[in-house]
Amino acid sequence: MKVLAINSSPRGKDQSKTELLLDSLVEGMRSADADVEVVHLRAKKINYCIGCYTCWTKTPGQCVFKDDMTRELLPKFLESDLAIFATPLYHFGVNAQLKTFIERTLPAIEPFLIEHNGKTSHPMRGRHPLMVALSVAGFPEYSIFDQMSSQLRQIYKRALVAEIYRPASETLVQPAFEKVRVDILDAVKQAGVEIVQNLKVSDDTMKRIVQPVIDLKTMCAGANMLWQTYIDAGVTPKEAMEKK
Repeated sequence: MKVLAINSSPRGKDQSKTELLLDSLVEGMRSADADVEVVHLRAKKINYCIGCYTCWTKTPGQCVFKDDMTRELLPKFLESDLAIFATPLYHFGVNAQLKTFIERTLPAIEPFLIEHNGKTSHPMRGRHPLMVALSVAGFPEYSIFDQMSSQLRQIYKRALVAEIYRPASETLVQPAFEKVRVDILDAVKQAGVEIVQNLKVSDDTMKRIVQPVIDLKTMCAGANMLWQTYIDAGVTPKEAMEKK
């Protein structure tokens, strides 16, 4: 299986919980003999879609922009058997970097309308990879991902074979939660194996991934105290980590 893992986190490995989970997922996939390439969008130049429809009319399938999306990323995406969208949750959805990537896949579809069961869509020009969504959020409740999940299911429908969402993600880098962090990351690794082998994640593995780590009141109290500490010291979380 040829897999393209697209990491849209703007943070590097030392801060990114998105990348932390993605590394485990990729490790599991590679252990199941998948050929996985990881792309970090923060290192790529991708222009915003300007809605000119050149890719639909004058140069079908080819964008007017000759950037990293056109030259590298879109061809790799369409040649993959499976693509992973790894994104932090921003304002209840995918972040801007990934949204820009998604919008720039417009050349891969045709302008014509087709109808199925009373719903319209655009046909693909060719094959489309299967999809996996992975995301993390600081909020502790799993329902925080509902809007993201709804949008991705609307876009990719049956091609979206797995969704891996981890709430309370800040606990994953705190020493007090090391034992549960190890179990969660091991479960994400197992999910990678299962996706390659079965194109789905088992219920038991998913339960381990989303297992509760901390109760709501305790998390709110701890988070508020930590943010107040940053405010009082006049530092960002990254700067605070670097001072340790």
